[in-house]
Amino acid sequence: MRIPWDELSESPAKAEQLFDLILHSLYRDRVVTTNGTGGDGGIDAWVEDLGQAVEFKSFTKLGKSQRAQVTRSLDRAAKKNPRSWVLVAPVHATLRDRQWFADLADRYPFEMTFHDVRWLESKLVERPDIARYVCTTPHQEALDLVRDLREEQAALLGGAPDLRARLEVLGDRVDEPSPMWGINFASCGDQQGIVVFPKPSSPPQRVVVHLDVDADNPRQCADARRGHRRGGVRHRHGRGTRIHHPREQRCAGRAEPALGAGGDGPAGPTRHRRVPRAALLRPRDSDGRLGRPLHLTLHHATFGGRGMDVHGTDSTGMLRTRLRVDRPDLTGGENGGNVGMLLQYGARDHEHAASVDPEALLRTVQVVDALDRTTGMALTLHGSTELIELDVPDRQPTGHFTPLAATLRDVVQMREEFGVVITSPATWSPRDHRNVAILAGLLRGEEIPMPLDSMVCHQISSAEEARTYVEFFGTDPGARLDFQILGLTLQIAGVPIPVDPLYLAFSHARITNSDEVTTALANGEQIVPVDLGPAPGSTVLGRMTPFPSPRPDEGDVD
Repeated sequence: MRIPWDELSESPAKAEQLFDLILHSLYRDRVVTTNGTGGDGGIDAWVEDLGQAVEFKSFTKLGKSQRAQVTRSLDRAAKKNPRSWVLVAPVHATLRDRQWFADLADRYPFEMTFHDVRWLESKLVERPDIARYVCTTPHQEALDLVRDLREEQAALLGGAPDLRARLEVLGDRVDEPSPMWGINFASCGDQQGIVVFPKPSSPPQRVVVHLDVDADNPRQCADARRGHRRGGVRHRHGRGTRIHHPREQRCAGRAEPALGAGGDGPAGPTRHRRVPRAALLRPRDSDGRLGRPLHLTLHHATFGGRGMDVHGTDSTGMLRTRLRVDRPDLTGGENGGNVGMLLQYGARDHEHAASVDPEALLRTVQVVDALDRTTGMALTLHGSTELIELDVPDRQPTGHFTPLAATLRDVVQMREEFGVVITSPATWSPRDHRNVAILAGLLRGEEIPMPLDSMVCHQISSAEEARTYVEFFGTDPGARLDFQILGLTLQIAGVPIPVDPLYLAFSHARITNSDEVTTALANGEQIVPVDLGPAPGSTVLGRMTPFPSPRPDEGDVD
């Protein structure tokens, strides 16, 4: 089957799972995988008897920012003194990419190998069950088989022995999709049960159960609706977004079981009950169209004032979430419970914040921005309010996330252009945000207002040149002045970024040392220092290419 590498790059947990399965198929119990995000020391897997460190990256291109990530991981791994280091990434490596890696390998004393997408696909050809497991939904395949069985029960020409034979065939088929999980099923009347169990040969894995129904698949949506009629619980985000109940569970009554949190009483689940679940949020507009999904991992649940709070993170680890779920008895029960979301942006440790791929973070923030603008969505930033009023019919967008998305787009552009590592915006000062906006505008070829009102252009002039300056700039409002400066840097989170060359323009310039210039000319001096700065109310503009030449009737001076 075709592997959707670009889609996998947007789901790091799923990509790491594929990498984990491939390595265990190659080395079995000789390999230990860590799959850490930002804290794995540059080693995602370790083969003890070979002294081999393996690093996996899910990106599909090898640009400047991706190369910087590889270099950081390699530097951390080198401190462990491995005998060899292997980079695995689904990149269609070019000759230039290979040469870059070869040059990188020359700097280290151990052997280095780069396995690109061709190597990955060759291993998946040998193990198609891994590709099926990661890229399809085995549980849904099993449910399809059960439905086939129910349809065939009306045509069992051989009677009960025929049914047993068919069950044995179906049992063999449901074991095929997954290298990790076996599936048993049973039928009693019109009820079917499915038991999922780990196969003896499966490697250790983090277990997540997806809660979403693929809304682009009409068959799955129909299944979800049938499940709702049988008593399933549907959750609404205000009136605009919903978390669909899981296909694997048919839950009746409270909101808690549909999120897998459990709980015996109507007030909510047991405090700090673990919820190892992956959830999918999608904005839905007034016409019912779904936007890009936001992937969340729900970690644990606690008591809430009206039901429960389910805590989690997004796939980058930079967005912490709290879903506030109403008890259905507060909202009528039949239509499910309301859900609001509380957000806290920023990683607790700076090392993790620096390691987050800004493109992945940008995708997260863009989805959150879309959710914020969804009709009825209860979306609140941590610190602004602790109360999420789920019953407000016409909730206005907070507007917090549109500027953040714009900033992250700028960060992605600057990483690619300058090849520098910039930390997460969660740690920035107001000046950092301002400098990011300036640099991004300059890279786009725009004329940007510059915070250089106190800047002075110092000229060592002849007497004749000084008289020309006095003629043009000695009286208000002063003429326009265009000039070029070299060596300017702007700092973002402590990282100096050169802006060289930079072309500046004062819309109106003035001589800031006019008294000294007048005195020097009156004394007949031939060398006259002249300082030119922006006049009061003048605009200081910057760009990375020369300004267009002024028209002769404008009276400006270059």
